[in-house]
Amino acid sequence: MKSRPNILLITTDQQRADCLGIAQSTHPVMTPHLDQLANEGIQFSRTYVDCPLCVPSRTTIMTGRSAYNHGVVSNGHYRIPEVAEDTLPGRLLSAGYQTHAAGKMQFTPPRNRNGFERMRLVPEDYVNFLETTEYRGTYRGHGVGGNEVYPVFSAAPIRYTSTHWTVEESIDFLRQRDQDTPFFMWTSFEAPHPPLDPPESFVRLYDGIPISDPVQSDWSGGESSPEWVRARKRSHKLDMLPPHIISMARKHYYAQITHIDYELGRLFGELQGQKLWDNTLVIFTSDHGEMLGDHGLFHKTCFYEPSTRVPFLLKPPKGYGGQLSPSEVVDTPITLADLYPTVLAYAGCLKDEDRNRDGRSLLDMESIRKEREWVFGYMNDRDGLYMVANKDWKYLYYVCGGQEQLFYLKEDPFEQQELSNSSAEHCRAQLLEMREALAVRFPELREDGMAGASQLKQTEPRYKESELTASNPFAWRGPIRYGGGW
Repeated sequence: MKSRPNILLITTDQQRADCLGIAQSTHPVMTPHLDQLANEGIQFSRTYVDCPLCVPSRTTIMTGRSAYNHGVVSNGHYRIPEVAEDTLPGRLLSAGYQTHAAGKMQFTPPRNRNGFERMRLVPEDYVNFLETTEYRGTYRGHGVGGNEVYPVFSAAPIRYTSTHWTVEESIDFLRQRDQDTPFFMWTSFEAPHPPLDPPESFVRLYDGIPISDPVQSDWSGGESSPEWVRARKRSHKLDMLPPHIISMARKHYYAQITHIDYELGRLFGELQGQKLWDNTLVIFTSDHGEMLGDHGLFHKTCFYEPSTRVPFLLKPPKGYGGQLSPSEVVDTPITLADLYPTVLAYAGCLKDEDRNRDGRSLLDMESIRKEREWVFGYMNDRDGLYMVANKDWKYLYYVCGGQEQLFYLKEDPFEQQELSNSSAEHCRAQLLEMREALAVRFPELREDGMAGASQLKQTEPRYKESELTASNPFAWRGPIRYGGGW
């Protein structure tokens, strides 16, 4: 009988799928340790987030349910199940696992353990740790807020950054754990989410390396772009960012990811030193992506590829190969909801009733390939943003203004050509099919309440230019002390 594997879940915050070295994209990101993880495991190259925002995505990881079904569709919603045993760590705790969380969890209230026996959190515990050092007050002490894209350097040296601290707390758990009991550890970094403040030494690694310009498109400028896109650019003042600041922001974003990779090298080394590596399931992913200037946008909360597609690497424990092979790249679309049943399947505690959730175990990729025709997305942004996609096509619908977008990802992976108004027969057929699929999945979109979807529900645009210009979406400027104001 096989011993139950240990489980290490690693998440970053706001990391797009193409920002890994092994992705071989236009982004020159250095991630040697994560590249090696992919070489030993499986890379899922089309992993979609169904609600690209921190709290909704983390709730999906915890429950195996889409945001549309678990009800958390903004960072202001907190509906982690009241029964902690139903969460991923709760299920594993009930199955006899030790459960530990280190880093940014973003559950509320923060001390609601949700199935974790031990929690060391960013920012709360990390900021309190800083207060005991000579670097007290340096958390965001540079004065740049948590949603701003202006590049700065960390106000603290490497060993006092939250990235380093998160790995230190993870290693501390590995050294203090019960060695006779398997563990589930969630190591969660708050980077590369802004502020873009890596230690200067990691930025210098990119000196002299060409930084590509953001992707531009035939639809992202002027009146042809969706009302939501124009409103986001205006409210976030993105049209005021000069090109050199955008280039520096991209460079600092890469440096944050490289810093994470460096610290993960220490964590992987600890597992190997304790001879735990071979019997540990390791999953690496992110809660959502980052537009990083593409199509004139930064941040997330939209369904363009940089925002809604994230990295997903899985290294199985030895002897648990399933239907996948080491170094395999899987291009079948999956979602973050698949993480929950996958982990439970490896732990041997997946139940028949778990099929009622949105996720499917990645140990059974053949069933996913046969049964999953579409992946869906839903954002409750004012009146609603919706997505339906498969490996080749993506359809977006904005309820505000009733605007549609269609992209042929197979030939246009950067979404530069918008095809919803194309007269080509195959484009029209695809648009109608995907519009119908969206109406079936989200029945509230049916304008007339009927099964057909010749027209989807829409609302009048209600963005006011003066309000957008005066708005300030940036927050949390200045140093944070004793966990307050985070």
